[in-house]
Amino acid sequence: MEVLLRDLETWFAAKQEYLTAFAKYDSRLEGWFKAELLVHFSRLVASGTLEHFEREANILSSEKGRRSQVDFRLRLDGQTHLCELKALCISQAGGTPRNLHFYFRDDHVGPLKDFRKLDSREDSNKWVLAFVYPPPEPLAWGQQVSSLPPDLRHWRPITSADHANDALFISLWRAEPGALKQAR
Repeated sequence: MEVLLRDLETWFAAKQEYLTAFAKYDSRLEGWFKAELLVHFSRLVASGTLEHFEREANILSSEKGRRSQVDFRLRLDGQTHLCELKALCISQAGGTPRNLHFYFRDDHVGPLKDFRKLDSREDSNKWVLAFVYPPPEPLAWGQQVSSLPPDLRHWRPITSADHANDALFISLWRAEPGALKQAR
């Protein structure tokens, strides 16, 4: 997934007008990001960069007889990657309470739910891709990352809010390899 990050940043940098409007009107549009990824991933498959992808891929749940879905299952360099997507609009332009803290509460709104969902899987390549707009202040972002509950502190962003463009911060998260097994 990390090798796709530069491509994603370039792809979404060209969408600055959209992202600015989404923030101005305080709109959380996860479906738009998924649609953009469908187009982008299709192009990456056509170019040979990405071997294959599935959207809303069914995966077996750790609970007997239950199924779950993951936003994207990607095949890259012979390995399968599971990826959940989150759109975090933090502009508060419409008077909503959706700031960074809102998304990092443990109430199934933000990425914490997806961290736990992916933790229930034995797969080794599990990612959460968060689109944060407008970009957060790096100090505020760091505080929220540091505030993760103890059972999720093995999840780390591999991107820094210092490197966001004017309209968007793409935060790619990965569980530290082996950390979950050590914690159990």
